[in-house]
Amino acid sequence: MEDTSAHEPAHTYVEAIRRGVPFRDEEGVLHYPTKRSRPQPTFTLDTFHRFLLISSVVVAIGYTIWMIFRIPSMPDQLPMHFAADGSVNRYGSPWELLIPAALLLATILGCALLTRYPRIFNYGTGKTTENNIQTHYKNGVQLMVWMTFSATVLLIISLGGIAGDWAMTPAIWIGLGLFVIPILFFTLRMPKH
Repeated sequence: MEDTSAHEPAHTYVEAIRRGVPFRDEEGVLHYPTKRSRPQPTFTLDTFHRFLLISSVVVAIGYTIWMIFRIPSMPDQLPMHFAADGSVNRYGSPWELLIPAALLLATILGCALLTRYPRIFNYGTGKTTENNIQTHYKNGVQLMVWMTFSATVLLIISLGGIAGDWAMTPAIWIGLGLFVIPILFFTLRMPKH
């Protein structure tokens, strides 16, 4: 017979941490102090964010494949490292393009994958309770969608700049700025109570 007391909310924060279960405070509100104690997400991502996520992944994979097919027709030496002012300070084989492509694509796919697991996110700026947990989840997932989009923009800017399709600066600064803006926006929007 299964021990149902193992899933019952704890009466203190310390006990909840020890058992990995939620606890009820003196006002009767259920709190989730650990990732393991959190409930499953019940919200669905809106159409815009679903489209942004899927299209970002498809574009990133497609653009990377297109660049790989272009490598044999590229010059023997391509700019591989740029100074802050956009000047080239290292050249290399076009096959080196695979390194930033792989790193950025792994970042994109990792962010996209994380949208499936909002229970493991760090919601350290606010308490997670039964009243706001789904809002935390939605906010966290939307952040990961925008991070996926930002990394896709950065991939296109970086690989295109290396291939000589456009100037790396100031485009790279715009791409990097796209990482900061969603982090600030969604962190500030996170529920605090």
